Amino acid sequence: MKRCKLILGYSVFIIILLSVVVGPFIYKVNPNTVNMMKIENPPNIEALLGTDSMGRDVLARLMEGGKISLTVGILATLAKLTVALMLGFISAFFDRADSVIMRMCDVLMCFPFYVLAISMAAFIGPSVINLIIIIVFFTFSMPTRLIRTEIRTIKDKEYIQILKLNNEKTLRILVNHIIPNLKNTILVIFTTSVAQAILMESSLSFLGMGVQEPQASWGGMLSVTLNILNIQNRWWLWLPAGIMILGLVFSINLIGEELKDVRSK
Repeated sequence: MKRCKLILGYSVFIIILLSVVVGPFIYKVNPNTVNMMKIENPPNIEALLGTDSMGRDVLARLMEGGKISLTVGILATLAKLTVALMLGFISAFFDRADSVIMRMCDVLMCFPFYVLAISMAAFIGPSVINLIIIIVFFTFSMPTRLIRTEIRTIKDKEYIQILKLNNEKTLRILVNHIIPNLKNTILVIFTTSVAQAILMESSLSFLGMGVQEPQASWGGMLSVTLNILNIQNRWWLWLPAGIMILGLVFSINLIGEELKDVRSK
């Protein structure tokens, strides 16, 4: 059963990844080309998934939006992991800094993400770079606490104590002995965080606080559902983006669950 889940997760993820990366080379349509003569056309031979309210090809924008979602998800996660590793290491090894870092994490974890994210986006302005900054800043707390706990457990082991007694540099201990023991934890955090970041990007873009027009995004494409007529009569405007978000997050979570099982063994 677990093997089936893993195969399903990887299969769905690879299909979506190929459609986003390779698809534009096969389906050579500019996602930003406006054609006011073909507004909200249903799927046809010329536009396989129809056109939107500006006459732009929905399939082309779907593939372009996938690039944005994956880019934001991966870059935000890598940045968050870097911050979490640095702060977790400092907190685990330096008691004075520990209380400050942990209290900061506690404060950030007390507030709902979207309340803080929307407020900050309104202040610094919506864009892809700002979106990554917002996601990193308001979500690094949990992985920081987890990594701090793992490092504290590892640093108390006998071989680490021997290295410290031999005046081994702290940074060298981190790179050569602690991080390799954290690889399973880092992989689990990475997969769950990518899925989380994709959902956050889609949600903020849906609310108009993320990726801005004319740049395509899955969340922006879903914003047409604010009009009930689009939900009832123009499924091609929003359903493909919803399926892509659901499929991508579902596949990443399946992969992440398998990695958790491996880590726990």
